[in-house]
Amino acid sequence: MIQFYKEDDPSKRTFPSLQGFSKPQNIDEYLKMKAKQVELITKYVSKGKDDRNYQGTYQHELSKVRKSEDIARDLSKSMSELPLNVLEKELRIDYLDIIMRDNPYKAYKYQFKD
Repeated sequence: MIQFYKEDDPSKRTFPSLQGFSKPQNIDEYLKMKAKQVELITKYVSKGKDDRNYQGTYQHELSKVRKSEDIARDLSKSMSELPLNVLEKELRIDYLDIIMRDNPYKAYKYQFKD
């Protein structure tokens, strides 16, 4: 997601989490694709399980997309107010804080060198 804010050329952006999907041209398309991906993940993970399991998995995965949407909205608001070099540093710090807070995957702060 951060590539929308760091890479101006859409052809140079990569999205490893969206393999099998077309490249999104903007953050709105990206979030729509992530929402569609939630449906596919939920169907795959909940195959052969009851509706309650399906709903729980769906809500959990969808909450991840909502967090991304909130991050994108906050970043868009703050982007217009800062110079580019300050913005990049702020984005990096904010993004690392979110990773450490929400733990979407196992990561430690020392792994992200300045």
